[in-house]
Amino acid sequence: MKNFLNISDTSIQDLKGILEQAKTMKTARIGLPKGACDEGRPLSQHIVALVFEKPSTRTRTSFDVGVRQLGGQPILLSGTEMQLGQGETISDTARVLSRYVDLIMLRTFKSQTLYEMAKYSTVPVINGLTNESHPCQIMADIMTFEEKRGSIKVKKLFGSVTAITCLIAFCMLLKNLISHSFFLDRKN
Repeated sequence: MKNFLNISDTSIQDLKGILEQAKTMKTARIGLPKGACDEGRPLSQHIVALVFEKPSTRTRTSFDVGVRQLGGQPILLSGTEMQLGQGETISDTARVLSRYVDLIMLRTFKSQTLYEMAKYSTVPVINGLTNESHPCQIMADIMTFEEKRGSIKVKKLFGSVTAITCLIAFCMLLKNLISHSFFLDRKN
């Protein structure tokens, strides 16, 4: 798997692998100070561009801390510091970043921006959030669900539809409802 752009673009096997690795790494961090690096420092000697076209608190903090805990070096770039898609094309930005970093995490508005970044980047790209999807958050929610309630694969909701399918559908529906009601409330 080169990029992590959307849950629907990722195989079930890869999704399960991500969750298992995350659980293992979380368990290994028990008792460590927040600033301590993980054993083996998997991102040692790697630079990760954390690009925030869309502002954030939790995503920015969690990715920055996560990169440091994995032994990597984060570079935080905001929309005000870059010309992403304005004075500089997304394809050019992807090529330039690819020369300097080993991984790009992008939190942006349009999925088109994310997919164009991935298309022209020669390094892996992670979706930190778009208006259409937030796969890292979905994976974190699934991991929390499994920690609290047990394996999601054995839970059944609404007949034969698995919990994971419902969770993804629910998240998408909730996002649309919140966005719709937010804009309706703002007009009044």
